[in-house]
Amino acid sequence: MLGDEAYKLAKEAKNITSDHIAPYNEEQVRLVTQETRYLWTRIEEMIASLNSADSQGTAARGPGQGETQDAYMDVSSDQPDTLHTQQSERSHVEVGSTNPIFGTSTSHTKSSEFVENTNAQSTLYLVTLNRNKRCLLAYHHRRMEFLRSLLWSLHLAPSLVPPQLSQRLSPEEQNYVREYAKLNSAYRDAVESQLCPSDSLDWTASGELPPRDLFIEVRVVKDCGEIVTENGVVNLQAGSQHYLHRSDVEHLITIGYLEHISPC
Repeated sequence: MLGDEAYKLAKEAKNITSDHIAPYNEEQVRLVTQETRYLWTRIEEMIASLNSADSQGTAARGPGQGETQDAYMDVSSDQPDTLHTQQSERSHVEVGSTNPIFGTSTSHTKSSEFVENTNAQSTLYLVTLNRNKRCLLAYHHRRMEFLRSLLWSLHLAPSLVPPQLSQRLSPEEQNYVREYAKLNSAYRDAVESQLCPSDSLDWTASGELPPRDLFIEVRVVKDCGEIVTENGVVNLQAGSQHYLHRSDVEHLITIGYLEHISPC
């Protein structure tokens, strides 16, 4: 069934924990990619068939038939006999024959059904294709998160990755580990040379990923006492400075109890 292979891949990504990762499932990734390419090929074929059907329908109508239809619609109400005769002729067109007034045949109905069916099928294929893509991205993103967390716990030293764990990684993931560590080392060296050339920064001491939340430095203008933040209790005494999560102190800045210290 469409999407089953991608569902298996998504379940595998969900089972990745902070201390466990399954071997890279190259076969499952190949099956999802293969299905996605097949769906895209079928969508292209359907678009081509719709364009072909539209071209054939335009050619079959031929020139001048639109004028005949307009002439029929322009019949005035003061000619009831003529109008009745034309309507009678229209209602007695045999099945499968060509309508002498509109220049269309019952094949038009079949063509409409073909267009509707093709549109529905192509929409289903496109939705499944996009779902497959999201599952592939989620699977690889989840594995990248695990690898980044692992590297920080190992102080950004790829050589410390256990061999049994390294065997579960694809060649591309192993290369990602090495390049990620190199980028962080290069950034650390750049920061050291500009901000503290006489000191050495060790931002892997905690063994955790750097926080992604927005922290700001604030100065206490009015005594606030103790407040409970996401990281614990903080005593905000007048004149003191703190480095806190913005969401914890945003309201205190708004009412003037704290002052945001902008970086130079």
